[in-house]
Amino acid sequence: MGTVLMYIKKTICALAIFAVLGIPQAVTFSVPFALASIFSKSSTAGQGLSLGVLNLAIVIPQMLVSVIGGPFDALFGGGNIPAFIAGAVAAAESGIVALTILQSPPPDASAAETPVVGFH
Repeated sequence: MGTVLMYIKKTICALAIFAVLGIPQAVTFSVPFALASIFSKSSTAGQGLSLGVLNLAIVIPQMLVSVIGGPFDALFGGGNIPAFIAGAVAAAESGIVALTILQSPPPDASAAETPVVGFH
């Protein structure tokens, strides 16, 4: 009986943690699409193409990690540390690229003037 109660307590704790962490995760998933739709409003390509490109930019690296993650870990003896280091280097590089190449929005672009459209 004690094992069942401990299992129930652990399950409730796990669900509570995921419920609390789900709120910022939902923001993390929604904000990039909302920003892309806001800043692509004046673009000649349109919001649909911009959101499609953003979606591909998210999905393609996930697929690459799924395909090469296992062999990459096996190459370095089965540990995850090299993969985490490669991910950290890639994140730092993409941050530098984003800060140096991407244009800043014009100062007169107000969020109140543009509709926020997102999905998830």
